[in-house]
Amino acid sequence: ESGHRRSDAVTEEASPLAQLLGRTLRGDVTDVRSEVVSRAGDVELERVRFVHDGAERSLVFKRMPVGASLEVQLLPFLARKTDRVPVVHARGIPPPAVPAPRWLLLEDVVDAPSACEAQPRAIVEAKIAVERAVAADVPALRALGVPELSPSALAERIAVAAADEAVAAEVRRAAKRLATWPVALAHGDLRCRSAVLAARGVVIADWGRAHLGCALIDVVRLVRDVVDRGEAVLGIGLSRLYAESLGLVLPTEVLRAAEKLDRLSERYLERSLARPGDAVH
Repeated sequence: ESGHRRSDAVTEEASPLAQLLGRTLRGDVTDVRSEVVSRAGDVELERVRFVHDGAERSLVFKRMPVGASLEVQLLPFLARKTDRVPVVHARGIPPPAVPAPRWLLLEDVVDAPSACEAQPRAIVEAKIAVERAVAADVPALRALGVPELSPSALAERIAVAAADEAVAAEVRRAAKRLATWPVALAHGDLRCRSAVLAARGVVIADWGRAHLGCALIDVVRLVRDVVDRGEAVLGIGLSRLYAESLGLVLPTEVLRAAEKLDRLSERYLERSLARPGDAVH
């Protein structure tokens, strides 16, 4: 049991974790303690506290089911491109024949405050920074498994799920208005819980629903979340700030179309979607 000490919070995997930390951090790792801090479905977050080269530290070990490989593939790539996402220290993708979960060893931002508390504009700026960081990397993103989901494809998914001709016509009209909006890396579920305030600024976590599509829908979802928290003043103008920062004009009908697709996708699709990011905050 050298290299770590047991406590009520230590799991059976403490010794393997100590070995993993030692290899990853390339230093003297001792006094490893861990505890599960969140569990949602098949996703588990375990905080690992330890002493590294004499200093107390903590990281988060995120376990995901075998089928949830997107974030394991994508997040290390994003972390190399920009500091607006959590730092990835290690990752694991077991062989297909091994029924073990995917995992990420991440910067510990679990208890960091939501950036919505005072800096929702900075969330939009952080999202733009991520988009710009990978704007020239669409082939690489596709190779990493990031799916494409255009407004029209999203509308068709909603239409099928709703099984309602009026809803189908509504979302198809909205998708047409968004057809010329530039394709970008969309987060897929940008809310206050996934945008936290770290020492270096806003960090956007939970990329398990990322796709190539209309990232304006990210921003309108964030705005809706800010407003629902009773902070409407802070949410006013975020969508137009996003468009202006990209050098784009945002007609009211385009904004309303994005809002409609956001609301109806949540109403008709969210219950059937796995939400790996929900475990983080």
